[in-house]
Amino acid sequence: MAANTCKTSNPLASQDALARNTELFYEADRLEQAAYAIIGTSLANADAWLRFSEAKRVADAKRSEARQDLMRLRRSGL
Repeated sequence: MAANTCKTSNPLASQDALARNTELFYEADRLEQAAYAIIGTSLANADAWLRFSEAKRVADAKRSEARQDLMRLRRSGL
């Protein structure tokens, strides 16, 4: 019985999958920074808080997608 063998036989495909996952995390970080930039100068503005809340929701969804993708990659043996 083989212990912890990689299920993906193509190392380039593995690298591509990890690179795509890294890009998901970078995009989540970028979206989160943009969300915080909305409220960076207008803490008392209700409209800014609404825009921040929506932007933060999008960033959080992207981060969740990245985490789920990473878990999938780990389960596949990468």
